Amino acid sequence: MPAAGPPSQGPAGPAVPPPLGAFFGRTFRGDWAGSAKAAAWPTGLILALAVALAIPSYGQGDDIVVGWGDRLRIALAMLLQAFGGGFDLRSTGPVGGGFEGSGYYGDDGGMSQGGASLSVVPLTVTVLWAGALILGARRARAQGGGLEAAVRIALVASAAVLVLGLFAQPDVAGVSVSSAPLLATLGALVISLLVTGGVLQRDAAAQWLAARPAALTTVRAAGTAVGALGAVLLLCGLAGYIVYANTDGVDGEAMLIALPLLPNIGLAVLGLSWGAPVEYDMRGQVNLFGSGIEHGSVGLSELGEEVNGWAVTGALAIGLLCALTLGIRAARRSADRREQATAGALFLAMFLVLSGIGGVSVELSGDFGDMGGQGTAELATSVSDALLFGLLWVGGAVLVAPHLLRLTRRAAPLAPRTPMPGPMPGPVPTPMSTPMPPLPGVAPEAPTAVVPPTPAPYGPSATADPTPPPTAAPTPYGMQTVALPTEPAPAPTAPPGSRKRSALIWTGTLVAALLVGGGATAGVLALTDGGGGAGAVEDDRPTAEARNSQAPPAEPTQQQTSAATPSASTVSATPSAPAAPSVPEGFRLVSDTAGFSFAVPTVWDRRSEKNHQITYAGSTGRAALKVGVIRNAPYSSYENFVTLERTAEANQKNYRRIELAANTFQGRPGAIWEYTYEDRESGETIHAIDQSHIADDGTEYAVYTTERDSEWPGARRIFDTALSTWMLNDID
Repeated sequence: MPAAGPPSQGPAGPAVPPPLGAFFGRTFRGDWAGSAKAAAWPTGLILALAVALAIPSYGQGDDIVVGWGDRLRIALAMLLQAFGGGFDLRSTGPVGGGFEGSGYYGDDGGMSQGGASLSVVPLTVTVLWAGALILGARRARAQGGGLEAAVRIALVASAAVLVLGLFAQPDVAGVSVSSAPLLATLGALVISLLVTGGVLQRDAAAQWLAARPAALTTVRAAGTAVGALGAVLLLCGLAGYIVYANTDGVDGEAMLIALPLLPNIGLAVLGLSWGAPVEYDMRGQVNLFGSGIEHGSVGLSELGEEVNGWAVTGALAIGLLCALTLGIRAARRSADRREQATAGALFLAMFLVLSGIGGVSVELSGDFGDMGGQGTAELATSVSDALLFGLLWVGGAVLVAPHLLRLTRRAAPLAPRTPMPGPMPGPVPTPMSTPMPPLPGVAPEAPTAVVPPTPAPYGPSATADPTPPPTAAPTPYGMQTVALPTEPAPAPTAPPGSRKRSALIWTGTLVAALLVGGGATAGVLALTDGGGGAGAVEDDRPTAEARNSQAPPAEPTQQQTSAATPSASTVSATPSAPAAPSVPEGFRLVSDTAGFSFAVPTVWDRRSEKNHQITYAGSTGRAALKVGVIRNAPYSSYENFVTLERTAEANQKNYRRIELAANTFQGRPGAIWEYTYEDRESGETIHAIDQSHIADDGTEYAVYTTERDSEWPGARRIFDTALSTWMLNDID
C-alpha cells in the first residue's frame, strides 16, 4: 500500500504587494494627463523667461554671430542653474588671442583648448518656478489628488527640466556650452517633490501637527520667517536694482540680465545694510587683470568713502526697516515669546544659507579670444559677518517689536467699533454670503458648561435696585444680567497727554533701535578694520456712522441676578493674581500683543489685524474668532450694542434678537448680544454672538463669532472656551 503523502494545501491566495509597491502602483496607474497639465505651469515659465532673455542681441550689431536660437539655448542653460545646473564653456579647437609667457602654448606652437565656468543661482527663477508649481499642484488638489499625484507632477516637471537641459547645450563659433542637465534634473526633482507634497498633503500635515504642539509651533514660526524674508528681500532687491540701474554704463540689456538675480541682489543689500560686507576674491593669472592674489570687501565704510555719508544713513535705515519688519511680523503672528524667538532664529538661518549660495564665482582655464589665463574669482556676502551682525539686528528686532506694537495701539487715534450684523448698504459683499464649513479638527458638540477663571481683582461689583428685571435670563461664563437705570453713567476718558507721551516713547524707541543696531555695526566695523575703514476674514458688521450724534440710551446698573454663576459674584477688593485657565483638549492658549490671552483651536493662528479688530482662524474655512480692541472707549458696551442693533435692524434680512443685555464679565461692566439673521444670497440663517466689556484702563475688548445656525453648537463651544480662558495680560 503506498505511503500517504503530506496533506494537500489549499490554493494560495493572491499575493499582497508591500505598501511601497502598492503606492508606486497607484502612482503609475494614476492620471498622468492631469499631472502633465500641472507641470506645464513651471515648464512654460522657464521657456517664457528664456525667450525674454534671448530677444536682445547684446551688442552684436549687424554682424550677428550668436543667433536667436543659440541665445535661447544659452539663456536656458543659465536659467537651469536655479536647480543646481551648470554653465560651462569649452573651446572645441585652437583659438587665437593668447599672450606669451603664460604657459598655454602647446608643443606644436598652437593655442591649447580653454574652458570657463560660471556659477550663480538665479533665485528669482527658483522662486517663480516653485510658485508656478504651487499653482499647478492646487489644480491637482482641487481634483482630489494626493501624494501619488505629487510624485507624478514631480516626475513630469523634472523630466521637462531634463529635456530643456539637453536642448540648452549649443555649439557656437568653436565654443560648446554645457548645462549639466543631470544635476539640474535632480535638483528640480527634489524641489518639486517638496513643493507639491506640501500642497497636496496640507490637510494630512495639519492633522499630524495638531497632535504635536512643538512641531506645530516650529512650522508656524517657519511660515512667519519665510514671509518676513520674502518681504525683506523684495524691498532690498528693489533698492539694489534701482541703484544698479542708475549706475553709469548700465544699459537695458544689463538691467534685463540682472532681473533673474533680484533676490541675490537683495541678500547683498540686506547684508550690507546690517554691516556685513560683500567680499571679492581673485586668485591666479588672467591677462586682463594680471597675476597674483587679490582680496577685498565693500562695506559701509567703503560706501561712505566712495559715495557719501547719506548713503550709509540710507543703508542703515533699510536695515532698520528690515529688522522691524521681521520683529513686528513675528510679534503679530506668534503665540508667545518662544515662537517669536524661533521665527527670528529660522529667519537668520535662511538668510545665512541663501547668502552662502547667492554669490557669483567664475573659473577660467585657457584662452577665449582676448581673455585667457587660469584662475578663479568669487563675489559674495561674508557669511561670518552676516552671522555676527544678523544676531544683533534680529535679536534686537524680536525684543523691541512687541513693545512697538503696544505703543502704537495705545497711541492710535480713537475710532468707533465696527458694528456687527450684516453687510453695509452698497456693492461691497459680506463674507457671510459664503457658507461656513465645519471647523477642521474640532467636531461640533452641544454647548457644555465651562468653568470660568478666577475673576481679575477689579474690586466689588456695584449693585443697585435689588429687584431683577422681568426680562432677565441666566447667562453663562461668569456674567450677570442687569436692569437699565434712568441716568447714563459717565464714560471713561483718556488721561490728558497720554497720546503725546506714547508718541514720544514710540519715537524714542525707534531712535534707540537705530542707535543700538547702527552703533553696534559701526563698532564692530571699527574693530575689524583696525580704525582704518501679516487673509483674513473681513468683518461683516456695518459701521454705525451716527454713533456720536445720537443720544446714548440709559446705561444699566450692574445688578447681580439670582441665577448668576458663583464665579460672577462679588470679588474681593484685595489684589490677587488670576488663576491660570484650564485649556480643553484640542485648544491652545495664545497671548496677543494687544494685551489679552485666550484659548483657540490648536490649528488656528493669528490671521489679521484691521480696523482695531484681530482675527484668529484656521488656514482653511471661514470659522473665526474676532477680538475688537478700542482704547479709551467713550461709551459703555451696552450703549454700543444698542446703537449697533439699530443698524442691524435696518440692514439685515429677518434680523431677530436672542439676547441683548448688560452684564458683568470678570468683574468689569460689559454686555452680551446674540442674534440671528438670514443671509441674502444663500438664504441660510446665520447665528452670531458678541461679548464685550470695558477693562479698568478704559479699553473695550469684544469677542465675536458667527456661524450657520445649523452648525452653531461647534462655534458656540469655541466661543465659550475663549471666554472661559480669557485673561488680560502684558506680554511686554
